[in-house]
Amino acid sequence: MSKRFADVDADDIAKVIFEGVIVHDGQHITDANVTAARMFGFDDPASMIGHPYQVLLCKDGCTATESRVKQRRDGNYTALCRRTDDSEFMVEVNAVETEGRAGRRRLVAFRQTSDEEGLGSDETGRSSDALSQTIKALASTIEQRDTFTAGHQSRVSAIAGAIAQQMNATNMQVATIRIAANIHDIGKISAPAAILMKPTALTKNEFNLVKEHPGTGYEIIEGIDFIGPVSQAIMQHHERVDGSGYPTGTTEPIFEARVLAVADVFDALTSARPYRSGMPQESALQFMLRNEEDRLDPEVLHGLRSYLLN
Repeated sequence: MSKRFADVDADDIAKVIFEGVIVHDGQHITDANVTAARMFGFDDPASMIGHPYQVLLCKDGCTATESRVKQRRDGNYTALCRRTDDSEFMVEVNAVETEGRAGRRRLVAFRQTSDEEGLGSDETGRSSDALSQTIKALASTIEQRDTFTAGHQSRVSAIAGAIAQQMNATNMQVATIRIAANIHDIGKISAPAAILMKPTALTKNEFNLVKEHPGTGYEIIEGIDFIGPVSQAIMQHHERVDGSGYPTGTTEPIFEARVLAVADVFDALTSARPYRSGMPQESALQFMLRNEEDRLDPEVLHGLRSYLLN
């Protein structure tokens, strides 16, 4: 590198490179280049400054990025972003944390993927196939230890995805729900096989051990760079809107978790167990409407009803 080029300030370089670049302090954008402004639909870089960095992200992909920012994690990943006109597009991201005299600086570079939706390129297709195989491997791992509920996760995935579509969820929400549903019980890998295979109802202590699986599942999945909030959906799939669920008792589980919860209960009711028969679908729906209407999201229950009627 020539001495002249070495003397150029890194911030000035960022203003002219072809990738979109922003800098934020963990909360608000403090700098940006022209490419970033054009990429996200702003008039100029100055008009981006002061906005929360989340303004660049789609709601569906915000949770995973916020977790990275909170933990100050560097690295490469993909993210679903939005422009000022609310159109969506996929980007490859490279983020680096620095700490200087001015305080925290998170440098984030964005490169738009080869096509508008971030789908269809060979590289993206290979990544998607690899991720799909990983999900299948994770799903089969737990089903090999819990043969009584074999097929449960894939059935919940199909039901939850159909409910989400009935509710006019975005494509990203539907995809997130299906992925989370396919592996929502992965945390049971930590439960003793004797409990999972027990042919009778569980004792209180045994059930308390099983209740740890959402948190364990979250810990297993949290480090994987899913675009949507897959790990949060897994963590919250036993939460209830009246606060009676677990593991945290939140009354505001995310949308994906609320859909997953309804599909999970519905499949459990309609599937046979060694100690009981499965209910017919209509009977299960009526049971849920009578006994779970205060605990499960009523709009999602309506989505289940619509799905069953179609």
